[in-house]
Amino acid sequence: MQCLPTSPEEAARYFSSRMDIDLDLLEYNFRYIQEKVRPASVVAVIKANAMGHGARYVGRALQGMGATLLGVSNFFEGVHLRDNGVTTGILVFNGLTPAQVEMAIALDLSFFGIDPDFLSMVNDTARSLRKKARVHLKVDTGMGRKGFLPDQAHEIASVVPRLDHVQVDGVASHLASPYLEEHDEFSRAQYQKFMTAASIVDPHHKAIWHFAASSGAIRFPSTYADAVRPGALIYGTGRVWPIPWPLKPVSSFSSILAQVKVLPKGHNVGYRLHYTAPSDIEIGVVPIGTTDGLTSEHADTGLVLIRGRRCRIIGICSCEMMVDVSAVPEARSGDEVVVFGRQGSEEITAVDCATMGKTSYANLLTRIPPRVPRLYWRHGRCTGADLMGQEIRAKEVE
Repeated sequence: MQCLPTSPEEAARYFSSRMDIDLDLLEYNFRYIQEKVRPASVVAVIKANAMGHGARYVGRALQGMGATLLGVSNFFEGVHLRDNGVTTGILVFNGLTPAQVEMAIALDLSFFGIDPDFLSMVNDTARSLRKKARVHLKVDTGMGRKGFLPDQAHEIASVVPRLDHVQVDGVASHLASPYLEEHDEFSRAQYQKFMTAASIVDPHHKAIWHFAASSGAIRFPSTYADAVRPGALIYGTGRVWPIPWPLKPVSSFSSILAQVKVLPKGHNVGYRLHYTAPSDIEIGVVPIGTTDGLTSEHADTGLVLIRGRRCRIIGICSCEMMVDVSAVPEARSGDEVVVFGRQGSEEITAVDCATMGKTSYANLLTRIPPRVPRLYWRHGRCTGADLMGQEIRAKEVE
Protein backbone atom coordinates (compact mmCIF):
# COMPACT_ATOMS: atom_id res chain seq x y z
CA MET A 1 0.00 0.00 0.00
CA GLN A 2 1.54 3.28 -1.09
CA CYS A 3 -0.96 5.75 0.35
CA LEU A 4 -2.67 6.61 3.59
CA PRO A 5 -6.42 6.88 4.08
CA THR A 6 -7.74 10.42 4.29
CA SER A 7 -10.61 9.60 6.64
CA PRO A 8 -11.84 6.83 8.94
CA GLU A 9 -14.40 5.95 6.27
CA GLU A 10 -11.67 5.42 3.72
CA ALA A 11 -9.64 3.43 6.25
CA ALA A 12 -12.59 1.07 6.63
CA ARG A 13 -12.38 0.33 2.89
CA TYR A 14 -8.73 -0.74 3.06
CA PHE A 15 -8.44 -2.50 6.42
CA SER A 16 -10.55 -5.39 7.65
CA SER A 17 -9.14 -4.78 11.14
CA ARG A 18 -7.09 -1.95 12.56
CA MET A 19 -6.02 0.01 15.61
CA ASP A 20 -6.58 3.75 15.42
CA ILE A 21 -4.30 5.88 17.61
CA ASP A 22 -5.34 9.49 18.17
CA LEU A 23 -2.18 11.55 18.73
CA ASP A 24 -4.28 14.58 19.70
CA LEU A 25 -5.64 12.60 22.66
CA LEU A 26 -2.15 11.35 23.47
CA GLU A 27 -1.04 14.97 23.71
CA TYR A 28 -4.08 15.89 25.80
CA ASN A 29 -3.26 13.12 28.30
CA PHE A 30 0.43 14.01 28.40
CA ARG A 31 -0.29 17.70 28.99
CA TYR A 32 -2.89 16.92 31.66
CA ILE A 33 -0.49 14.66 33.54
CA GLN A 34 2.25 17.28 33.30
CA GLU A 35 0.00 19.87 34.91
CA LYS A 36 -1.36 17.45 37.51
CA VAL A 37 2.03 16.41 38.87
CA ARG A 38 3.83 19.78 38.75
CA PRO A 39 6.41 20.71 39.90
CA ALA A 40 7.47 17.11 39.28
CA SER A 41 8.42 16.30 35.70
CA VAL A 42 7.12 13.41 33.58
CA VAL A 43 9.13 10.40 32.43
CA ALA A 44 6.84 9.06 29.71
CA VAL A 45 7.02 5.25 29.70
CA ILE A 46 6.60 3.68 26.25
CA LYS A 47 7.79 0.15 26.97
CA ALA A 48 6.34 -2.92 25.22
CA ASN A 49 6.02 -1.09 21.90
CA ALA A 50 4.27 1.80 23.66
CA MET A 51 1.86 -0.74 25.14
CA GLY A 52 0.98 -1.94 21.67
CA HIS A 53 0.45 1.56 20.26
CA GLY A 54 3.71 1.66 18.29
CA ALA A 55 6.84 2.97 20.01
CA ARG A 56 8.40 4.86 17.13
CA TYR A 57 5.30 6.92 16.39
CA VAL A 58 4.44 7.49 20.03
CA GLY A 59 8.07 8.24 20.90
CA ARG A 60 8.43 10.81 18.16
CA ALA A 61 5.07 12.35 19.05
CA LEU A 62 6.00 12.69 22.73
CA GLN A 63 9.37 14.12 21.77
CA GLY A 64 7.54 16.74 19.70
CA MET A 65 5.41 17.53 22.76
CA GLY A 66 8.54 18.32 24.75
CA ALA A 67 9.12 15.04 26.62
CA THR A 68 12.72 15.08 27.83
CA LEU A 69 12.98 11.49 29.03
CA LEU A 70 11.24 8.36 27.75
CA GLY A 71 11.22 5.05 29.61
CA VAL A 72 11.53 1.62 27.98
CA SER A 73 12.04 -1.80 29.49
CA ASN A 74 14.05 -3.71 26.90
CA PHE A 75 17.44 -2.50 25.64
CA PHE A 76 16.53 -2.97 22.01
CA GLU A 77 13.41 -0.85 22.51
CA GLY A 78 15.83 1.98 23.14
CA VAL A 79 17.87 1.08 20.06
CA HIS A 80 14.66 0.99 18.02
CA LEU A 81 13.75 4.50 19.14
CA ARG A 82 17.20 5.84 18.26
CA ASP A 83 16.99 4.16 14.85
CA ASN A 84 13.64 5.85 14.24
CA GLY A 85 14.47 9.45 14.94
CA VAL A 86 14.03 9.76 18.70
CA THR A 87 16.88 11.91 19.99
CA THR A 88 15.53 12.84 23.42
CA GLY A 89 16.61 11.08 26.62
CA ILE A 90 15.83 7.36 26.90
CA LEU A 91 16.02 5.34 30.13
CA VAL A 92 16.24 1.53 29.86
CA PHE A 93 14.71 -0.30 32.84
CA ASN A 94 15.81 -3.91 32.30
CA GLY A 95 19.25 -5.32 33.05
CA LEU A 96 21.94 -4.97 30.38
CA THR A 97 24.72 -7.32 29.33
CA PRO A 98 28.26 -5.87 29.14
CA ALA A 99 27.98 -5.68 25.35
CA GLN A 100 24.67 -3.83 25.66
CA VAL A 101 26.21 -1.43 28.15
CA GLU A 102 28.83 -0.56 25.55
CA MET A 103 26.15 0.05 22.90
CA ALA A 104 23.99 2.02 25.34
CA ILE A 105 26.85 4.39 26.12
CA ALA A 106 27.54 4.86 22.41
CA LEU A 107 23.84 5.60 21.74
CA ASP A 108 23.50 7.88 24.79
CA LEU A 109 20.93 5.62 26.45
CA SER A 110 20.70 5.86 30.22
CA PHE A 111 20.03 2.77 32.33
CA PHE A 112 19.72 1.55 35.89
CA GLY A 113 22.76 1.07 38.11
CA ILE A 114 21.88 -1.86 40.29
CA ASP A 115 24.88 -2.90 42.42
CA PRO A 116 28.60 -2.12 42.99
CA ASP A 117 29.92 -4.78 40.58
CA PHE A 118 27.66 -3.60 37.76
CA LEU A 119 28.59 0.03 38.36
CA SER A 120 32.28 -0.85 38.29
CA MET A 121 31.85 -2.68 34.98
CA VAL A 122 29.94 0.27 33.55
CA ASN A 123 32.69 2.66 34.61
CA ASP A 124 35.41 0.53 33.01
CA THR A 125 33.42 0.24 29.79
CA ALA A 126 32.75 3.97 29.64
CA ARG A 127 36.43 4.73 30.27
CA SER A 128 37.43 2.50 27.37
CA LEU A 129 35.01 4.46 25.15
CA ARG A 130 36.22 7.80 26.52
CA LYS A 131 32.65 8.73 27.19
CA LYS A 132 30.49 9.01 30.30
CA ALA A 133 27.74 6.51 31.02
CA ARG A 134 24.41 7.95 32.18
CA VAL A 135 23.00 5.97 35.09
CA HIS A 136 19.98 6.06 37.40
CA LEU A 137 20.69 4.31 40.70
CA LYS A 138 17.94 1.76 41.38
CA VAL A 139 16.81 1.01 44.94
CA ASP A 140 14.84 -2.17 45.69
CA THR A 141 12.44 -0.95 48.39
CA GLY A 142 10.22 -4.02 48.40
CA MET A 143 9.60 -5.22 44.85
CA GLY A 144 12.30 -7.88 44.98
CA ARG A 145 13.66 -7.28 41.50
CA LYS A 146 16.61 -5.21 40.21
CA GLY A 147 18.40 -2.79 42.46
CA PHE A 148 20.37 -2.52 45.67
CA LEU A 149 18.66 -2.93 49.03
CA PRO A 150 18.23 0.16 51.23
CA ASP A 151 20.81 -1.11 53.73
CA GLN A 152 23.36 -1.16 50.89
CA ALA A 153 22.92 2.57 50.28
CA HIS A 154 26.08 3.52 52.22
CA GLU A 155 28.10 1.02 50.19
CA ILE A 156 26.76 2.52 46.95
CA ALA A 157 27.47 6.00 48.28
CA SER A 158 31.10 5.01 48.85
CA VAL A 159 31.41 3.58 45.33
CA VAL A 160 29.87 6.45 43.36
CA PRO A 161 32.65 9.03 43.91
CA ARG A 162 35.16 6.58 42.40
CA LEU A 163 33.15 6.24 39.18
CA ASP A 164 34.97 8.83 37.09
CA HIS A 165 33.16 7.84 33.89
CA VAL A 166 29.64 7.48 35.28
CA GLN A 167 27.15 10.35 35.46
CA VAL A 168 24.38 9.74 38.00
CA ASP A 169 21.29 11.29 36.42
CA GLY A 170 18.69 9.78 38.72
CA VAL A 171 17.73 7.68 41.71
CA ALA A 172 14.67 5.46 41.36
CA SER A 173 12.47 2.80 42.91
CA HIS A 174 9.08 1.26 42.19
CA LEU A 175 5.93 0.54 44.16
CA ALA A 176 5.01 -3.12 44.53
CA SER A 177 1.24 -2.76 44.97
CA PRO A 178 0.08 0.85 44.62
CA TYR A 179 -3.42 0.01 43.39
CA LEU A 180 -4.55 -2.14 46.34
CA GLU A 181 -5.73 -0.24 49.41
CA GLU A 182 -4.82 -3.10 51.74
CA HIS A 183 -1.16 -2.52 50.83
CA ASP A 184 -1.16 1.26 51.35
CA GLU A 185 0.88 1.07 54.54
CA PHE A 186 3.48 -1.02 52.72
CA SER A 187 3.52 1.50 49.86
CA ARG A 188 4.12 4.41 52.21
CA ALA A 189 6.90 2.48 53.91
CA GLN A 190 8.49 1.87 50.51
CA TYR A 191 8.55 5.59 49.84
CA GLN A 192 10.20 6.33 53.17
CA LYS A 193 12.87 3.72 52.44
CA PHE A 194 13.41 5.24 49.02
CA MET A 195 13.79 8.78 50.32
CA THR A 196 16.25 7.64 52.97
CA ALA A 197 18.34 5.67 50.49
CA ALA A 198 18.23 8.47 47.91
CA SER A 199 19.48 11.00 50.46
CA ILE A 200 22.43 8.71 51.20
CA VAL A 201 23.50 7.93 47.62
CA ASP A 202 22.78 11.45 46.36
CA PRO A 203 23.30 13.61 49.47
CA HIS A 204 23.34 16.90 47.56
CA HIS A 205 20.24 15.95 45.54
CA LYS A 206 21.89 16.63 42.19
CA ALA A 207 20.02 13.82 40.40
CA ILE A 208 16.32 13.35 39.58
CA TRP A 209 14.55 11.22 42.17
CA HIS A 210 11.60 9.26 40.75
CA PHE A 211 9.37 6.72 42.44
CA ALA A 212 5.68 6.74 41.39
CA ALA A 213 4.41 5.26 38.13
CA SER A 214 0.81 5.35 36.86
CA SER A 215 -1.08 3.93 39.85
CA GLY A 216 1.20 5.63 42.34
CA ALA A 217 0.77 8.95 40.57
CA ILE A 218 -2.99 8.72 41.07
CA ARG A 219 -3.15 7.31 44.58
CA PHE A 220 -0.03 8.74 46.24
CA PRO A 221 0.56 12.36 45.18
CA SER A 222 2.88 12.81 48.16
CA THR A 223 5.35 10.45 46.45
CA TYR A 224 5.88 12.45 43.25
CA ALA A 225 9.45 13.43 44.23
CA ASP A 226 11.20 15.05 41.23
CA ALA A 227 9.49 13.01 38.51
CA VAL A 228 6.76 10.43 37.93
CA ARG A 229 6.81 7.61 35.38
CA PRO A 230 3.31 7.27 33.85
CA GLY A 231 2.87 4.57 31.24
CA ALA A 232 -0.71 3.35 31.08
CA LEU A 233 -2.06 6.78 32.00
CA ILE A 234 -0.60 8.30 28.86
CA TYR A 235 -2.81 5.96 26.82
CA GLY A 236 -5.86 6.71 28.97
CA THR A 237 -5.99 3.41 30.84
CA GLY A 238 -4.62 1.89 34.04
CA ARG A 239 -4.97 -0.47 36.98
CA VAL A 240 -6.82 2.14 39.04
CA TRP A 241 -10.16 2.03 37.25
CA PRO A 242 -12.12 4.10 36.58
CA ILE A 243 -9.38 6.69 36.38
CA PRO A 244 -10.31 9.65 38.62
CA TRP A 245 -8.58 12.05 36.21
CA PRO A 246 -10.32 13.12 32.96
CA LEU A 247 -7.92 11.24 30.70
CA LYS A 248 -9.08 9.82 27.38
CA PRO A 249 -8.38 6.45 25.71
CA VAL A 250 -6.11 7.18 22.77
CA SER A 251 -6.78 4.00 20.79
CA SER A 252 -9.57 1.85 19.43
CA PHE A 253 -9.54 -1.63 17.90
CA SER A 254 -12.06 -2.41 15.21
CA SER A 255 -12.81 -4.96 12.53
CA ILE A 256 -15.69 -5.74 10.17
CA LEU A 257 -18.39 -8.31 9.64
CA ALA A 258 -16.87 -10.49 6.93
CA GLN A 259 -20.07 -12.50 6.62
CA VAL A 260 -23.57 -12.51 8.09
CA LYS A 261 -25.60 -15.72 7.91
CA VAL A 262 -28.27 -17.77 9.64
CA LEU A 263 -27.30 -21.01 11.34
CA PRO A 264 -29.99 -23.64 11.97
CA LYS A 265 -30.84 -24.93 15.40
CA GLY A 266 -28.22 -27.44 16.58
CA HIS A 267 -25.40 -26.03 14.43
CA ASN A 268 -21.96 -25.88 16.06
CA VAL A 269 -20.00 -22.63 16.46
CA GLY A 270 -16.25 -22.61 17.16
CA TYR A 271 -13.54 -25.08 18.05
CA ARG A 272 -14.27 -28.12 20.23
CA LEU A 273 -18.03 -27.78 19.53
CA HIS A 274 -17.91 -24.80 21.88
CA TYR A 275 -21.41 -23.48 21.23
CA THR A 276 -24.50 -25.11 19.80
CA ALA A 277 -27.25 -22.92 18.42
CA PRO A 278 -30.34 -23.42 20.63
CA SER A 279 -32.52 -22.22 17.77
CA ASP A 280 -32.03 -20.66 14.38
CA ILE A 281 -29.55 -17.85 14.97
CA GLU A 282 -28.07 -15.06 12.90
CA ILE A 283 -24.33 -14.71 13.33
CA GLY A 284 -21.60 -12.44 12.06
CA VAL A 285 -18.10 -13.72 11.29
CA VAL A 286 -15.31 -11.29 12.23
CA PRO A 287 -11.76 -11.76 10.85
CA ILE A 288 -9.85 -11.49 14.15
CA GLY A 289 -9.26 -14.06 16.88
CA THR A 290 -6.93 -15.24 19.61
CA THR A 291 -3.86 -14.46 17.50
CA ASP A 292 -5.01 -10.84 17.46
CA GLY A 293 -4.91 -10.25 21.21
CA LEU A 294 -8.22 -11.78 22.26
CA THR A 295 -8.48 -14.84 24.52
CA SER A 296 -10.55 -17.99 24.35
CA GLU A 297 -12.46 -16.65 27.37
CA HIS A 298 -13.92 -13.91 25.21
CA ALA A 299 -16.28 -16.53 23.78
CA ASP A 300 -19.60 -16.25 25.65
CA THR A 301 -18.48 -13.44 28.00
CA GLY A 302 -17.08 -11.05 25.39
CA LEU A 303 -19.04 -8.26 23.74
CA VAL A 304 -18.46 -6.09 20.68
CA LEU A 305 -20.28 -3.11 19.25
CA ILE A 306 -22.16 -3.36 15.94
CA ARG A 307 -24.33 -0.47 14.76
CA GLY A 308 -24.15 0.98 18.25
CA ARG A 309 -25.41 -2.15 19.99
CA ARG A 310 -23.65 -4.70 22.14
CA CYS A 311 -23.39 -8.16 20.60
CA ARG A 312 -22.20 -11.32 22.29
CA ILE A 313 -19.19 -13.28 21.08
CA ILE A 314 -20.26 -16.93 20.92
CA GLY A 315 -17.20 -18.52 19.39
CA ILE A 316 -13.57 -17.65 18.83
CA CYS A 317 -10.85 -19.28 16.75
CA SER A 318 -7.25 -18.34 16.13
CA CYS A 319 -8.06 -15.90 13.34
CA GLU A 320 -11.83 -15.40 13.44
CA MET A 321 -14.64 -14.95 15.91
CA MET A 322 -18.36 -15.45 15.64
CA VAL A 323 -20.85 -12.98 17.06
CA ASP A 324 -24.56 -13.28 17.74
CA VAL A 325 -26.12 -10.44 15.70
CA SER A 326 -29.74 -11.46 16.31
CA ALA A 327 -30.33 -8.15 18.13
CA VAL A 328 -29.14 -6.23 15.06
CA PRO A 329 -31.39 -7.47 12.24
CA GLU A 330 -30.04 -4.78 9.91
CA ALA A 331 -26.44 -6.04 10.30
CA ARG A 332 -24.72 -6.51 6.97
CA SER A 333 -21.41 -7.77 5.71
CA GLY A 334 -18.90 -4.91 5.88
CA ASP A 335 -20.36 -3.32 9.01
CA GLU A 336 -17.84 -2.02 11.56
CA VAL A 337 -17.21 -4.17 14.63
CA VAL A 338 -15.67 -2.33 17.59
CA VAL A 339 -13.68 -4.57 19.92
CA PHE A 340 -12.74 -1.67 22.16
CA GLY A 341 -13.51 1.95 21.56
CA ARG A 342 -16.60 4.06 20.97
CA GLN A 343 -19.42 3.52 18.48
CA GLY A 344 -22.32 5.92 18.61
CA SER A 345 -23.24 6.50 22.24
CA GLU A 346 -21.81 3.17 23.38
CA GLU A 347 -18.25 2.44 24.47
CA ILE A 348 -16.27 -0.67 25.40
CA THR A 349 -12.95 0.32 26.95
CA ALA A 350 -9.74 -1.70 26.71
CA VAL A 351 -10.18 -2.47 30.41
CA ASP A 352 -13.74 -3.71 29.75
CA CYS A 353 -12.57 -5.86 26.85
CA ALA A 354 -9.69 -7.32 28.84
CA THR A 355 -11.90 -8.09 31.83
CA MET A 356 -14.33 -9.93 29.57
CA GLY A 357 -11.43 -12.08 28.38
CA LYS A 358 -10.14 -12.67 31.92
CA THR A 359 -6.88 -10.89 31.23
CA SER A 360 -5.40 -7.43 31.85
CA TYR A 361 -5.54 -4.34 29.69
CA ALA A 362 -1.74 -4.55 29.35
CA ASN A 363 -1.88 -8.13 28.08
CA LEU A 364 -4.64 -7.26 25.65
CA LEU A 365 -2.95 -4.19 24.19
CA THR A 366 0.54 -5.63 23.94
CA ARG A 367 -0.62 -8.86 22.28
CA ILE A 368 -2.32 -7.22 19.33
CA PRO A 369 0.15 -8.32 16.64
CA PRO A 370 1.84 -6.33 13.84
CA ARG A 371 -0.58 -7.83 11.31
CA VAL A 372 -3.22 -5.51 12.75
CA PRO A 373 -2.34 -2.16 11.15
CA ARG A 374 -1.83 0.86 13.38
CA LEU A 375 -3.15 4.11 11.94
CA TYR A 376 -2.08 7.43 13.49
CA TRP A 377 -4.39 10.45 13.40
CA ARG A 378 -3.67 14.12 13.99
CA HIS A 379 -6.38 16.79 13.66
CA GLY A 380 -8.63 14.26 11.89
CA ARG A 381 -6.00 13.35 9.32
CA CYS A 382 -4.06 10.10 9.07
CA THR A 383 -0.40 11.07 9.41
CA GLY A 384 1.17 7.63 9.40
CA ALA A 385 0.67 3.89 9.53
CA ASP A 386 2.49 0.81 10.67
CA LEU A 387 1.73 -2.10 8.36
CA MET A 388 3.34 -5.41 9.34
CA GLY A 389 6.19 -3.40 10.87
CA GLN A 390 6.61 -1.27 7.77
CA GLU A 391 6.31 2.43 8.42
CA ILE A 392 4.40 4.73 6.09
CA ARG A 393 4.55 8.43 6.89
CA ALA A 394 2.39 11.14 5.40
CA LYS A 395 5.32 13.16 4.09
CA GLU A 396 6.45 10.15 2.04
CA VAL A 397 3.21 9.94 0.09
CA GLU A 398 2.22 13.58 -0.35
